[in-house]
Amino acid sequence: MSNSRKLKWKSDFDKEVVIENFLKRGWTKCEKDDDDWNFYWATVFTTRNLFNPKSGIFNFYITGMRFNDGQIINHFPNHYELVRKDLMVKNLKRYKK
Repeated sequence: MSNSRKLKWKSDFDKEVVIENFLKRGWTKCEKDDDDWNFYWATVFTTRNLFNPKSGIFNFYITGMRFNDGQIINHFPNHYELVRKDLMVKNLKRYKK
């Protein structure tokens, strides 16, 4: 990505350390209704709702929406399956079978 284009970010909650780092890098904050963002910092709750198979906004079959090129989010659906030790062990055991 070219250095001349500033990254745009969006967040669904105010986490001071995250916001300070975005601003220190010169990134621009998007408005709530703006869908032209590069990085979305979301809570786990929001991530679960974004990708909810029945109502999530990033469920392509329901809304027709997908991430654009260059858009990323800090969590992915079911990320807790990897980051919690008990669930990671369960999944590793299932994988070995």
